[in-house]
Amino acid sequence: MSAEYFIRRQDKLRTVLAEKNVDGMLITNMIHIKYLCGFGGSSGSLLVGLDNSEFITDGRYVVQSKNEVRGANITIDSIPHLQVIKNKNFLSSGQTIGFDGKNVSHQMFSDISNILPHVKWENIVGCVETLAMEKDKKEIEALKTAVEITDKAFAEVFPMIKIGVEEQEIANQLSFLYRKYGDADADAFSPIVGSGPHSAMPHQRPTDKKIGPGELVVIDSGAKYAGYHADMTRTVATKGYSEQQKEIYDIVLEAQLKSIQGIKAGASCKAIDTIARAHITNAGYGKYFDHGLGHSLGLEIHEDPRFSKVSTDSLKSNYVMTVEPGIYIEDVGGVRIEDDIVVTDDGHIVLNKTSKDFTVIS
Repeated sequence: MSAEYFIRRQDKLRTVLAEKNVDGMLITNMIHIKYLCGFGGSSGSLLVGLDNSEFITDGRYVVQSKNEVRGANITIDSIPHLQVIKNKNFLSSGQTIGFDGKNVSHQMFSDISNILPHVKWENIVGCVETLAMEKDKKEIEALKTAVEITDKAFAEVFPMIKIGVEEQEIANQLSFLYRKYGDADADAFSPIVGSGPHSAMPHQRPTDKKIGPGELVVIDSGAKYAGYHADMTRTVATKGYSEQQKEIYDIVLEAQLKSIQGIKAGASCKAIDTIARAHITNAGYGKYFDHGLGHSLGLEIHEDPRFSKVSTDSLKSNYVMTVEPGIYIEDVGGVRIEDDIVVTDDGHIVLNKTSKDFTVIS
């Protein structure tokens, strides 16, 4: 992507910084750095000033920074990044510079204060995250591609989900297919595969447990493409399932469909969560749905805003959100159904194509 693409993002950040009466921002979170200048390595600092940006890294990333960094001057040095900022006089005496306290440790802040005492430092949290909530065309295309790869992988994996197959076999095959059809990024996160009692644990990691008869099987996984994350969950049942297992499946699916119908720009995130939560509660299973309804997707798998009981956010066009209600009962099993949704001015677009019909395997 061009330098202009990233400069536009940096300029949006500068507008936010001006509103906060600060002269710049030191960014150390690598995801935020990737968002603002394109660098995808594991070590770097970005100093966004009023008129220009300075990117600092070390000799391991000479070629990578040259190929990836856009909209910022590049400095390569083996000394600490704060010392580079001091030695090169990137900051003038009396300037007020912001930092994100969620990403700066106590030790790092002590170093900042000692090495750059001529600068006033101000903790400003959430500036980059807020900018990243609204996705642009290229981001939405990357997310669509990630979901398409996820759908394709699920379609190939579903026939191998049988009684007697180990949870980890399913997870491993999904990861393989993401690499086959996607890019080097592969998994958006470690796949969740839980069968039987494991399905009642929302973040169960796959084990060598074999799928048994009369069980629910929850599969939560996603591909990553160009750094952007997909996130989809489907639940199936094995032959011999109980009436209650089918009942909670139907309740979760209806809760998901109802809440998706409410999604459009301007809708309250808390209100969307309430739609699903009320449906599950009215069906008698409220205490078994104990997580938020969903979250935003992007360069991170979990981004703001969130669909939750305590959210104060409202949706805007081009947010990309998950909707993933669930019911988890220790002696019965768990059900979760999840899709990725693009918010539009007058509604929404569901990206996932994988069927949500109740599926029974043998």
